[in-house]
Amino acid sequence: MRRCSLLLWLGLVPGIVFALPAEPPQVVVRGTVTTDSGEHPAWFTLICTQGAGAALSLQLTLGIDSAPGFPFDAYEGPHAPASYQPSAQLQVGKQRFAAATVAGWRSGDVDSAYVFGIATEPGRRNTATGVAAALGKPGATLTWVQVSGNLQTPPLVAQFAPDATQINALKSIAAPCLPGRRRG
Repeated sequence: MRRCSLLLWLGLVPGIVFALPAEPPQVVVRGTVTTDSGEHPAWFTLICTQGAGAALSLQLTLGIDSAPGFPFDAYEGPHAPASYQPSAQLQVGKQRFAAATVAGWRSGDVDSAYVFGIATEPGRRNTATGVAAALGKPGATLTWVQVSGNLQTPPLVAQFAPDATQINALKSIAAPCLPGRRRG
């Protein structure tokens, strides 16, 4: 009986392993962020998920130490005061978009990193989907200006110049989340 149970368990394990959710489709582009302390590494991530809880997410990640005077805590948490104000100014090439609200959190993947995120439901027409669509065009560059909400703290200015392979990946991954796409 015990051997039968073990064989049954071993037969189920591969099915359980393959049923685990995979990482959502995403592209990460390395760039720089200019703060009051100079130029530092930064990362832009575009994520598009489908199904229940689907979302298009744009994220700016940078080291907390690169902007020691920036009020990161004002963006963190479900009721963060700064997350209600449009504070992210995004531009792709010469195309500017309406300022967007952002939420923030300390990265669980990278020590001493902070993530600013803009998320929206797939198919909506707004800054997030406009930026995602524009990033799929050849030669696209992204500028993300994150203002602090007070005049004493300079904004964070991040710049990203994806290469042709990254632009193709941005276009492909964003496509299911963009307006006008039929969902079945």
